[in-house]
Amino acid sequence: MTPEESLAAGLGLAEPAAAIYVFLLDREAATSAELAAACGLDPDEARGHLGWLRDHGLALRAKAESLTGADEWAAAAPDHALRDLVRRRESSLFDVRGALPALQDRFHQAHHGMASRQGLEHVHGWENVGNRYHRILRDAQQEIVLFDHAPYTPGAAPTENSALERDVRFRVLCDPTDLPRQLAEEFAALKGLEARLHPDIPFRGVIADRRIALVTMDREPQNRSALVIHPSPLLDSLALLFDACWSRAIPLDSDAITLEAQGRQVLALLAAGLKDEAVARQLDTTTRTVRRRVQEALMALNAKSRFHAGVEASRRGWV
Repeated sequence: MTPEESLAAGLGLAEPAAAIYVFLLDREAATSAELAAACGLDPDEARGHLGWLRDHGLALRAKAESLTGADEWAAAAPDHALRDLVRRRESSLFDVRGALPALQDRFHQAHHGMASRQGLEHVHGWENVGNRYHRILRDAQQEIVLFDHAPYTPGAAPTENSALERDVRFRVLCDPTDLPRQLAEEFAALKGLEARLHPDIPFRGVIADRRIALVTMDREPQNRSALVIHPSPLLDSLALLFDACWSRAIPLDSDAITLEAQGRQVLALLAAGLKDEAVARQLDTTTRTVRRRVQEALMALNAKSRFHAGVEASRRGWV
């Protein structure tokens, strides 16, 4: 991209005005006729763009026209002139950003007003579902909570990283079944992300700021159907469901990751009163494996004994 194109795209200058300014940077001064010829403009056009550059502090009269008989122009130093223009541009963009929520509300009222009043909105097509999910994340200001289960997709998307960078609280509930260790480690490494494991996640879904939610209606890798839930008793119930599951879930860490299906089976059989050898026969495995699973369960549940682990597992609904 040329300097002229950069100025035009970044600061909103007309391309001829940008060309005039860049031309002036390379010399002490030039007349409007010289500038018109160099930039392929007629004299009136050149004078019009020079007036704009002067009004915005980018071009200066080099000498009084009455002394020279020609209107000579010089470029203002870009270090100051462009910096001031950049500040004004940033301020304007900040104002636009501040108006986005109101503009979005107007869009929703026009396109989804009836659905919003009813509390439910049906979204069809995986692309529309994905776009709505990312829009909900982008609009979140305080908190995002997420239900997730297999099939999992690796890594955090840019909108999820953006929410974390904005210091939006981000909590994820994962079903440990088929949770890839690599993904679990990525979740654990993301600064600001809180993740926990719960064995019974019935759907994928997101709730933002307790004011809007999206719940998928299938278990496909790319969901083709979803419900958007607006403020209503149903949304309140969904938030309460997340809170209840979160309170019974275990933090996602290296110990919790290993407590998968077989670990829960071991706990259930021990709670039923079976000895290690009987559990091993039931699961067609070795006694040594059963004892290792028990130790993993003790660590994951932060339990001091088998009895304590059974109580804690029962409290969390695992057995």
